[in-house]
Amino acid sequence: MINICKWCQEHGAGKKWYLNAKNYLKETAEKMNAVEYLDVLWGNLERVYTGKTLGMSINKTIGYRLKLPIIGRVIKWIIQRKIEKPKNPNPRIAEGHLGQVIPLEEAKMITTNLAEEVVQAVCPCRYMHRGIKVNTCLGFTALAEVLPKLPRFIPENGVKVLSPDETESFLDKMNQEGKVHTIWMGPLPYIAAMCSCEYPQCMGLRVRMDFDVGVVYKGEYVATLDPNKCIGCGKCVSRCQFGAISFASSINRPIIDVKRCFGCGLCKEVCEEQAINLIDRNTIAITRGMY
Repeated sequence: MINICKWCQEHGAGKKWYLNAKNYLKETAEKMNAVEYLDVLWGNLERVYTGKTLGMSINKTIGYRLKLPIIGRVIKWIIQRKIEKPKNPNPRIAEGHLGQVIPLEEAKMITTNLAEEVVQAVCPCRYMHRGIKVNTCLGFTALAEVLPKLPRFIPENGVKVLSPDETESFLDKMNQEGKVHTIWMGPLPYIAAMCSCEYPQCMGLRVRMDFDVGVVYKGEYVATLDPNKCIGCGKCVSRCQFGAISFASSINRPIIDVKRCFGCGLCKEVCEEQAINLIDRNTIAITRGMY
C-alpha cells in the first residue's frame, strides 16, 4: 500500500489529506476534470465490480486467486497501482478512486467547514446489491452536478442541497444506525463524496475485508479502552463490523484488537461510560503505518 504519510504531505497541506480544504474546492474539481470523471465512474459502477482483472472475473474467481501466495500478491499489487493512479486515471475501472474510514467528529467537520456544497444521493452499494434505494451517501460540488444525469441514484425528493444542520442530523442518524463513515477521492486529489454504509454491503469495505485490497484505508485512529470506566455492558462488541472487539467474561470487559481496528469510532459513540477513546494509530508501535 501507499505510504499514507507521504500521501498526506502531497495532498494534505500538512494535515490529513481529507482535511485539506483545497481538495474540496470547485477549482480543484475543474482542474482534475472531476465532473467528466464522476459522470463516467458513477455511470458505470456496476461494470467496475463485474469487470475483469488480468482476464479473471472479479465476482467469480478473483477471490480464490487473491489467496494464492505468489499470484495473489501480484494481483493485489496491480490492482493497488490502478486504484492509486495519480495521472490520467480511467474512471471505467475506478482508477484514482479510493477512500478512508473517518470518525463522526471529522465527518461533521468536513461537511460543515470544508465541503462547498453537500447533497444526498442513493447508496450505489445497496442499490446494486439489494435493489433498494436508501439515501446514505453525500455528494460534494462536482458530484452534485453529475447526479441529475443519474436517475437511479437520485433520491425520491430530488437532488437537494443540505444545510449544515441537516447534514449534521443526517450524520447523527447514520451513526445511531451503526453506519461507518468513509470519505472518497475521485479523481484524486479531489474529494467527491462521503458514504455512510456497513460491511458487507459497502463494496469498498467488502473488497478490503474479504481480499485485503486497499480500496478503503483504515482510519487515522484506533480505539482504546479505559478499564477503570468500563462497566462490562458489551454494547461496543456488537457495534464493531471488523472483528476488532471481543468480550472476555473472565474479566467482564471487552478486549480491543488494535491491529484489526479501522478507527470508525462506532464503539466509542455507543459507550455511555466514555470508556472508549480514539487515539492516533501512529502512537502505538504495532499499528504505526498500518492502514
